[in-house]
Amino acid sequence: MITEIRDRKLVVISDLHLGNPFSKAKNSTVEFFHWAARHGYDVVINGDGFEIAQVSFSKIARDVPEVFHALKSFTAKGLDVYYVIGNHDIVLENFLNDLGGFKMAPFLNVWSKDQRIRIEHGHLYDPFFVKNPELYEFATWFAGLALHLNPSLYKMWIAFEKFKSKYIWKQPAGGIAGEHANFREAAVELSQRGFDAVIFGHTHHAGSAELPGGRRYFNTGSWLMGTPFLEINDGRIELRRWDRFMEPGECPLTTARRAA
Repeated sequence: MITEIRDRKLVVISDLHLGNPFSKAKNSTVEFFHWAARHGYDVVINGDGFEIAQVSFSKIARDVPEVFHALKSFTAKGLDVYYVIGNHDIVLENFLNDLGGFKMAPFLNVWSKDQRIRIEHGHLYDPFFVKNPELYEFATWFAGLALHLNPSLYKMWIAFEKFKSKYIWKQPAGGIAGEHANFREAAVELSQRGFDAVIFGHTHHAGSAELPGGRRYFNTGSWLMGTPFLEINDGRIELRRWDRFMEPGECPLTTARRAA
């Protein structure tokens, strides 16, 4: 299992939740791998790429074969896929490791040019997950049932979390809207260990925030709504949105930059 790499060109995505009845990320994921291969990027899936906690087995059976085919085509070109385990796919860790193709990691410390970057899923900084794991598991199962009945509830929940972070948790300035303050605090602590940037997923709220000392915190969000990703290129780190619906002849990276 790998935890430290040096990589010049890297893209980071998270929370695809392939197999979740609400996830429509399969086609975008396949095309994203093809695009990343054309442009010579290695890929990090920063947790919850596959769904077990809210899984629809018929959905995962439809999604996974095409994604794995794209993965094999990608790695055949000599590019790497790093998979950081999240809380929705933790039971798949041994399976994914044995399957091959993925380089599994509990977290990644990345050197890109002169920048040292920490990548981890971030569920260990979620106070609900840490303090009440059994209740969290039940709530996750119940949320999956609710999504089966009414998928639009997900958008309502995301909007409620942004409201809650501002008016109930009263998140201090400098965090990412929708997140508990614990995530920024964890990013600050990690940055103090010598990281220039810290990258989490888990919360489904894409964004970035300044940290003390000119460091940065990023969250790569979720592909349940939109297609946010992080581009790391020779130490330069930028949060973008990748859109497969492009005008003819348009470069995907151009589209991503314009939509960022």
